[in-house]
Amino acid sequence: MEQQMYCTHCNQKIRKMNPLRVCNKKVQMLEMLAKANDWVYVQAGHGAMVNGQMTRAPYRAQSLCSVLVWFGLAEHSPERRSGIYRITDDGFKFLQGKHLVPKTIWSLEGRIVDRDTTMVAISSVRNVVLDKDYWDNYHQLQVYPHGIHSRV
Repeated sequence: MEQQMYCTHCNQKIRKMNPLRVCNKKVQMLEMLAKANDWVYVQAGHGAMVNGQMTRAPYRAQSLCSVLVWFGLAEHSPERRSGIYRITDDGFKFLQGKHLVPKTIWSLEGRIVDRDTTMVAISSVRNVVLDKDYWDNYHQLQVYPHGIHSRV
């Protein structure tokens, strides 16, 4: 297990950036939002309230929607912690193959801090499954932010 790092100047815990990618599950969630074409209440588990009907959604649906927001493909309602999302115009264009997103974005403490310069279309992510091997090696994909001491 990796030892936790601390800043030598302020003793603050140094956290790694988390890589996020669009994959098959996120595409499924985006398609669900597109079919509703309206605000959708998304539960933390498997459910989403679409047009007044509780519908089975991909597992961890709310988490998937949060990542879609960071990619600009969905938006969260202005009401804090509401669990209500809808697809954006870029989300529709992405589903149509007319919009590209970064291959990877990196988040740190709940905000995006870096984006990959390589752009991907829906055709290259639709069938991507982030499987057990991916998650088993996820810690190796995480990176420390550049200029860590300038941040603290």
